[in-house]
Amino acid sequence: MIVAILLLVASLAFLVLEVLLVSFGTMALVAAALGVASVVVAFGEARWFGWTMVGSLVVAAPVALWGAFRILPKLPFARGFFLKPPPQPEGDRRAAAPPLTELVGLEGEALSPLRPAGSARFGERVVDVVTDGVPAPKGARVRVKEVTGNRVLVVPVGPS
Repeated sequence: MIVAILLLVASLAFLVLEVLLVSFGTMALVAAALGVASVVVAFGEARWFGWTMVGSLVVAAPVALWGAFRILPKLPFARGFFLKPPPQPEGDRRAAAPPLTELVGLEGEALSPLRPAGSARFGERVVDVVTDGVPAPKGARVRVKEVTGNRVLVVPVGPS
């Protein structure tokens, strides 16, 4: 019983070492062989213990791999493998654009001919808009009828 558990622990250790050291799969093969040996020894002890070892191996192997990949960037010899994002100056950061839903009901001016898409100005804000098929010339007054996501639907409200 102790031998099967020790073989399982050794298998997991070799699996972690495969991630941390370059062995071109050699340690992974040793880990697989030790895992199979632990299951075989466990089934030799008792059937329930064999199935327990199979379940333990199925659960513990992915957890060991996850842990190895989590600690890999923190190790001194592996820090150079991972790129760090360049520092971003404070002036280059932008705030998220204000939501377009606040435009519903506002009137503005078409900055380009809307056939059916174009752009319009609402106060100081310039927005890409679309009509429901009715073309509008440049300079026409338009009202925001509906906003769906980033699609702003406008309707002409009269002559420019």
